[in-house]
Amino acid sequence: MATGLQLKIFHRLRFIKITLSVGMILSILCSVNLWAGQRWMPTCPVFKNLFFPPPYDYVLLILEIALLIALIFSSKTRVILFFILFLNLGFVILDQNRLQPWFYLYNCFFLVLFFYNWRIDNINNYHSFFIILQLCICAVYIYSGFQKLNPNFVNETYSWFIKPLTELVSERQMNFLVKTGYFIPYLEIAIGIGLLIKPVRFIAITLVIVLHLAILILMGPFGNNYNAVIWPWNLIMIVLVLLLFSGNPMERRFTFSLLFKIPVFYLMMGLFWILPAFNLRNHWETYLSFSLFSGNNHNAKIILSDKAISKLPMYVRHYVYRQSDLNVLLPKLWCVGELKVPLYPEKRIFEQITERVLVLTNSSEEDVKLIYIEKIKLFEPQH
Repeated sequence: MATGLQLKIFHRLRFIKITLSVGMILSILCSVNLWAGQRWMPTCPVFKNLFFPPPYDYVLLILEIALLIALIFSSKTRVILFFILFLNLGFVILDQNRLQPWFYLYNCFFLVLFFYNWRIDNINNYHSFFIILQLCICAVYIYSGFQKLNPNFVNETYSWFIKPLTELVSERQMNFLVKTGYFIPYLEIAIGIGLLIKPVRFIAITLVIVLHLAILILMGPFGNNYNAVIWPWNLIMIVLVLLLFSGNPMERRFTFSLLFKIPVFYLMMGLFWILPAFNLRNHWETYLSFSLFSGNNHNAKIILSDKAISKLPMYVRHYVYRQSDLNVLLPKLWCVGELKVPLYPEKRIFEQITERVLVLTNSSEEDVKLIYIEKIKLFEPQH
């Protein structure tokens, strides 16, 4: 009796290509302000003063969507993937806030598929690229779990995350539900490991579906109604896990030594398994280490004088709050409110935004001050 998804690897890879393209299109459409058009939130380019002005940036956005649609239907996959990757690199160079976790994951997968030759007669070849994608997905869940092993996750992030349930349960039940947050990091780690182990893979797949559906319900329009850009991503993650792990995709015994003959294997293992480990001690990019709703990202606030406030554009003043007799501008809140995505949480981004506020208000550094808050280093040795 057949169990799970019954598809050969070659066909799974084609469906993965389509799934990634659809996911990218939907996520971009949910965050159009991030990609094109007039905005108050400053761009944060890799190279200072690099800027592509509106409305010409709509040309790049339309080109991106056209290429993604072409990728869904075209058989000339490698050529289209090259232009997509080149364009997406340009998007990030122009504004680092575009390097969202979903954007990073999709482009890494596109890069793997770019090196794949799409030949159906080379079983070892497509087995190798398929396994690379499997290993990448497992790393996402494992590191997402590790990132949540911090003192802020349960009482701050998780309690807010399940807040919509307060309308359905009693206060005592809610207190119990908050405590279940202590198991979430280990659940995600177990999912990542479980996907690697065939005998328990079916359990891990089930947990993936339950986890992402719960996120969709609690973060969707009937829940916290927050960050619509992640709604399609959660659906896409379910589809990717099913395509990569459901059923028995392996068509023959595979020699894992073949992976070491593929250069992109080393790159992906570095990006997904090695470098994220450095972020546990704050030596690598946080969003590129799958710190997803962990409650432990770098943060900052900008303190403004009354003089600076008076010169701030009216729209931006919506994100200024009065705290302890201080005027506090919260860059993360500003970014989510205007661009519909979280701010890329690195110190250089906060500094660029502060510089922009200085220009907007024509103020001195005495009137506009940045207070940077570094994320907690995980697994800090005890002295």
